[in-house]
Amino acid sequence: MNIFFWIDALLIAPFRWVATPELGFFLGIFFLACYSVILGWLSSLGVQRLQRSVVSKHSQEARKRSELAMQALELQDKNAYLAQNRLAKDAYGKTMGVSVARITSSLWTPVAALAWLDLRFRGIPLPLPVAIPGLGNTVFYPFYFILLYFILRILYGRLIRHAPFYPSLMNWVGRSSQTIIPDNVPGHQASDQNKANPKNIA
Repeated sequence: MNIFFWIDALLIAPFRWVATPELGFFLGIFFLACYSVILGWLSSLGVQRLQRSVVSKHSQEARKRSELAMQALELQDKNAYLAQNRLAKDAYGKTMGVSVARITSSLWTPVAALAWLDLRFRGIPLPLPVAIPGLGNTVFYPFYFILLYFILRILYGRLIRHAPFYPSLMNWVGRSSQTIIPDNVPGHQASDQNKANPKNIA
């Protein structure tokens, strides 16, 4: 059997578990959103696992350069401070760039789900419990799916942290080597010992 038809049969099954069409739709959309959240989360963990060495390298570089910048600041060496601070920002920026891939890796699942919903429910109006200004009393499938997806994603993100396997899983993906934010990178508050102002250097 073609893999598309196998996936289609799997996704459409919850929509047909009950005889009432409206209830079947909401049951199906709930399971589809759950699939999207969990599979997207697993994809994100996989990318994190692949990136762990790169993130660790850039994070350690950011910390090293930040510490050297603070040492230069204590020695009143403005040129050295600016040079090390710039390198710390560059290293931190690289960790943020790598993080973009992890974030986007979890978004392909809702996009794929919406594409499948478009094939199945395109043009079919769905009733709202009450009329909403600007929308009326009917909407189409993206309204319910996107709303439910974000609610479930928030709830899942909070609940999964309490799972007994969560710490071990985070160690496996390399979360222990998470991004280190240098104290002197703009936009992040420095610690008390690092609050010296480089403008005071002669």
